[in-house]
Amino acid sequence: MARFVKRRLGMEPDNADRMQWLLEHRHSCRAPFDPAQRVTEHELERIVAAARWAPTAHNMQNFRLVAVDDRRILDELGRIRALVSPTFIAENYRQLSWSEDELRRRKTGILGTSFPASWRTDDPAKIPSHDARLLGESIAGAPLVIVVVFDPTQRAPASEGDMLGMISLGCVLENMWIAAHAQRLDVQVVSAFAAVDAEPAVKRLLAVPEPWRIAFALRIGHALSAKPALRVRREPALFTGRNRFA
Repeated sequence: MARFVKRRLGMEPDNADRMQWLLEHRHSCRAPFDPAQRVTEHELERIVAAARWAPTAHNMQNFRLVAVDDRRILDELGRIRALVSPTFIAENYRQLSWSEDELRRRKTGILGTSFPASWRTDDPAKIPSHDARLLGESIAGAPLVIVVVFDPTQRAPASEGDMLGMISLGCVLENMWIAAHAQRLDVQVVSAFAAVDAEPAVKRLLAVPEPWRIAFALRIGHALSAKPALRVRREPALFTGRNRFA
């Protein structure tokens, strides 16, 4: 009963259920961050250590981290523009719900209200060709941004399309995310750093050499809003088969 009450109240357990609690309460924080609350060196070291021990295909460890906490550089990153992809607009629309009740029924996707009004359309032609967002809108107030890069010329043996490499980067991401969450830090993945028009500017600013590419960035800090967005998940029976596909 105590375990149930703790979970209902959102309290963090202090026993063997802690890992399950971390997994269930990890979330993408889209709220602005408090620039006055810094990420400590110790907290950063634990996040880096988590990335270090992430499983990677063939133990290639084909990634590097660029931790940015210099306010001047963060401001320069924030001025970089990322064009809105028509493909993103069209494919994103199909995954949106327009109320919390609809999202709870669908059990997948996110709320459409979390995106700018101009993006809430299934017709990319309605988006101006010059429509873009500043990266600063995505990393607002973040005292720390970690940019994850990889070398596309390196891949695990017999991994056409580098699928195993992408899985490896996902493992790095998850390890870092859980390590940050365990320290009560808020996290959001910012894919716009890898956008085709933003990536060259980010690489120049951070002195990332060729052939390294940007995979994604994480903004890390303390959210100004304590209320996370609604999160939904399918029940296990909806995605698990026993001994055969079901």
